[in-house]
Amino acid sequence: MLNTKVVKCALVLLAGLLVAGNAAAKEMKIAYVDVQAVAAKIPQSAALQETIRSEFAQRVEAVNKLEKDINFNIEKLRRDGPTMSTEQQDSLKTTLTTQRQQYEQLARPLDEEIRNRQAEERNKILALIKTAIDVVAEREKFDLVLNSGAAVYAKPEYDISEAVATQVSKAK
Repeated sequence: MLNTKVVKCALVLLAGLLVAGNAAAKEMKIAYVDVQAVAAKIPQSAALQETIRSEFAQRVEAVNKLEKDINFNIEKLRRDGPTMSTEQQDSLKTTLTTQRQQYEQLARPLDEEIRNRQAEERNKILALIKTAIDVVAEREKFDLVLNSGAAVYAKPEYDISEAVATQVSKAK
């Protein structure tokens, strides 16, 4: 989740420390954080999901209703089609075509809007997490904090995810 350039720089720094010798590496205080776990745990994420759900609820409901209507008419055509007159079949097919066009006009833009909105809000959450990481790292005097995905192995005592989640939870 964190910027790949930052992760690459951190890995290069770590490699340099290992080459420089154990004495230099022991002086540096390093921690890691699982950003995804923190994002899933904090109350702001749940509030975000609820906000987006309520923001788009009416439009999602309209698209779902239209989808049910389309499925109903498809089933009706399949089930009753052989007993319907040609005019009735043509009328139902026209209705289905119109409904599908309406569905396409509503569903795609709605899906795109929801994804954009989620990305916007996710970026806000990640900014809160980044700020909390900075606060925790400064308070506990860490020289380097890595994303947990960047570390091949790390002892659990170097995981500051819980402290970061607590810090983010305090933020408004």
